[in-house]
Amino acid sequence: MREIKDFFKQFKWMFLAIAVLFCVWLFLTVFQRGSEEAVYERTNEECDTEERVFDYAGKLTMHEEEELRKLIAQREKAIGCDIVLVTLNEDLSKDIMDYADDFYDEHMFGYNKPWGDGVVYVDNWYDGYTWFSTSGKAEDKYSENMINELVDDVTEITNENPYKAYKRYVNDVYRQMSGKSVSSLSLPLPAVIVLSLLFTIVYTATGLSGEKTKRTTGITAYVPEGKPDMGFCNDAFISTHTTRRHIDRSSGGGSSGGGGHHMSSGGHSHGGGGGRH
Repeated sequence: MREIKDFFKQFKWMFLAIAVLFCVWLFLTVFQRGSEEAVYERTNEECDTEERVFDYAGKLTMHEEEELRKLIAQREKAIGCDIVLVTLNEDLSKDIMDYADDFYDEHMFGYNKPWGDGVVYVDNWYDGYTWFSTSGKAEDKYSENMINELVDDVTEITNENPYKAYKRYVNDVYRQMSGKSVSSLSLPLPAVIVLSLLFTIVYTATGLSGEKTKRTTGITAYVPEGKPDMGFCNDAFISTHTTRRHIDRSSGGGSSGGGGHHMSSGGHSHGGGGGRH
């Protein structure tokens, strides 16, 4: 019985590490996935296409397009909004904002109904201009600050990695509409055990090293005659005067939804904003 107690005492940190990492793994692989399950059913039966990725500029491989479609389908069900991507490489005869709105209207996008809940991101590689158009509850949700945040986030890496940028667009829409963070971290159970063992080995090695470096000298080893000489110390009180300084803080703006509100040529309400990469 004593041997069993000694065994558990010797390896208690390993068991503790395994328990902690198992809880983390359980949260990331079970609870997080459960929170992203579909909660919305699409009710728009008049939209003329099931396509969401219109890569007219040819910036994505077939595999990348398919991966984006899968991600979009998952995110649409989680937030109840159509998520559309359009890439171009042409000199438009109209403003890119009008193009984005008209594209959305002509296909009658909207998760709940035609011209309803959804967004479209248009990226024209001809001149680098982009436009993010919102509709329905997405227009109600998106403030100017949120729109600028998304556009800046996407255009920051578009030239370097279009696929990564468009994937970021989809995930940003999900994050901003749902209020949930996006995490791709998922640890398989064997990795949890390996990490636990590594943690235990490092901790044990550190503990053994500490045992070998115990103190070998007394407190007064380097004090003359072995007696410490305590000098007199006195703190002098000088003044109670303090200085105050006023710091101005900007109030900020664009915190409410409806950012960039306008009416399209088809008479439908949209919000949105653009940028350039």
